[in-house]
Amino acid sequence: MNWKDIKGLIREELNEETNVTADNTTFIMRTGVNKNPTKLGLKIQFTPKDGALDRDTKARLAQILQSKLNESLRQFNLQASIDTDVPNPEVVGFMIPLMQVKNMIVKAIGGSAQAPEPEVPSEPEVEDEF
Repeated sequence: MNWKDIKGLIREELNEETNVTADNTTFIMRTGVNKNPTKLGLKIQFTPKDGALDRDTKARLAQILQSKLNESLRQFNLQASIDTDVPNPEVVGFMIPLMQVKNMIVKAIGGSAQAPEPEVPSEPEVEDEF
């Protein structure tokens, strides 16, 4: 298998849609790579299956999703933060900085991380802008 085949498999896996549920709301989850050079990282986007959510419901669900994500990611010293640059207002978006992923890989193979591990807050903050 060559590098082109591997990149194709990764791209295919990242583009695959997955259904997830949070607080009785079903979302279509998509993952990808943020191509903005100032915000390099993995992006995770949740689109409500049943259409748009009101502002308060969306904020509450964003907090629930972020809490669940960060709970699971903590074991890898990763942290998802709310992505405020999501172009679709219905989507709840998160981003994991590429540096965190790099540090996880370096640590896994016995190296030392270049940047400090992220501080994981006990309660995620929910921003008003989406």
